[in-house]
Amino acid sequence: MPDPYSTVRALLLDPERSNFYANRGLHSPRLLEWLAGRYGPRRLLEWRGGRYPVVSVALPGLALRRSARENPFLCERALSALYARWGAASFNGPVLRMMSADSNHLTVSRCGYFDMLDTCYALEWELLASLGEWCSRGKRACWGELESKLLLRRHVEERSANPFQDGTGRAAGLGVSMVVRRRCGRGWRVLAARRAPSRIGIRSKKLHVVPAGMLTPGKSIRQSALQELLEEVLGMEEHGRGISREPEYRRLVRAGAEFSVTGLAINMLSLCGDVCATLTVDDACWWARQAQWRLNHEHAGGLVEINGAPPWWDIVPQGAGALALAEASS
Repeated sequence: MPDPYSTVRALLLDPERSNFYANRGLHSPRLLEWLAGRYGPRRLLEWRGGRYPVVSVALPGLALRRSARENPFLCERALSALYARWGAASFNGPVLRMMSADSNHLTVSRCGYFDMLDTCYALEWELLASLGEWCSRGKRACWGELESKLLLRRHVEERSANPFQDGTGRAAGLGVSMVVRRRCGRGWRVLAARRAPSRIGIRSKKLHVVPAGMLTPGKSIRQSALQELLEEVLGMEEHGRGISREPEYRRLVRAGAEFSVTGLAINMLSLCGDVCATLTVDDACWWARQAQWRLNHEHAGGLVEINGAPPWWDIVPQGAGALALAEASS
């Protein structure tokens, strides 16, 4: 049987070259064509007239449940070393890992953040860099030539009947993407930002909802999401303590902020995803303090408005999924 990591390993022999081709692969319209053929056209999210490489499922009230088992997964320390060397990741902390999802519960275990990079983000790197190189040849080659390179994806999919509900075969790390919003006429004002520039081309300057971060052991979805909001937007220093005594948290409580889980968004490129939620804050006084907010370094591009449908390559897939689920829940 072929070595599942052989393509990823070969790509990382020349990371600058594969970084260039990964960015080209992300921008190629053939990416959506391949995903539709691989997983079915109805899997792709259709939102505001655009299509996005994310499976978005409305699961209001979804709750976490701890798994009684720890499924092993193949993991080679490959991509995490590049991310660390290029300043895109530094802390290999514990995060939650999706084991399975149903209509009521998300069954989770735990893994390291680098485990997710070296399995799920490696799937994304393998696909996009291989696609970018394949497309650069100019002529329309058959899909089989591309798919022969996707050895890690084949390894994972052979172990998971439905990779959008089953995390077997990889460390499917779970994040949380929360849409902070306020009613404005017939629509909503939401918090969104551009991510910071990154040497990793497929990560650099992408649109995303704010906040967005990883789910970690010992915290509920709500606790994780609100802590991310305080750290990423409202200027709270990162720490391991609770947030109930923080002044900004108390302001949210006084403002009548309403939290709700809306569903699950699984990135079709990396086969990991985010729990999605909304935080509705209609108190004008809370929004009036925006001049005092301090975005952290992850959102160095600043707050932006998302009007219409941004192209798929310009927004984090889970961000598009979170926005679509928020609109559907209105």
